[in-house]
Amino acid sequence: MRFISRTKVENILSLTLNGINVSFCLLVIAGCIYKSIQSGFSEIVICIYGGIIAALLVVNEVKASEISLTYAYFLATYRGRSMVFIFFGCLVLDTAVLNIVAGTLNLALGLVYMVMSFIIPSFPPPNPISINWQNWKDFSAEGLDLARPKHVSVESHVAIRLKSPPPPQPPQHHNNIPDDDATSSSTTVGPFRNPY
Repeated sequence: MRFISRTKVENILSLTLNGINVSFCLLVIAGCIYKSIQSGFSEIVICIYGGIIAALLVVNEVKASEISLTYAYFLATYRGRSMVFIFFGCLVLDTAVLNIVAGTLNLALGLVYMVMSFIIPSFPPPNPISINWQNWKDFSAEGLDLARPKHVSVESHVAIRLKSPPPPQPPQHHNNIPDDDATSSSTTVGPFRNPY
């Protein structure tokens, strides 16, 4: 049986979420175009706005820029992304089948991101595809997910650390001991004096 590290599983899930984000943003663009064809002027303006934001999010999902990290930092958190996808779901939702599908899927993804932000706080933050793909190549190139030998048991890092000997302590030098205490240096421990 092949053992896959938690880091590689998280990286696979991050790449999967990147693909879902891009496809849902493209679905929002298609829904905005379809909704603006059969709507009035105000809804056309809102759909143009939503389509431009969705297109910028596709670009940001491929490679994040300094501008987005500075002015749109909420995109680097799951709660922020959940609000964006809930907004897209409400924006696109309409009576046409494409808009119902696009709106419902975006609302569902927004709710999933909101739940993820509360339930899985240790999950890595959302990164663009370029960073996640580079992490994937690094893990694959270094062979970090080799098969575990059968005679090795699975122990936590705390148990391994408790079984290992303590790390060596560096020698302590007492450069600031006054001359009158030089004879009683055996009774001092660190910077404090032993009263006994």
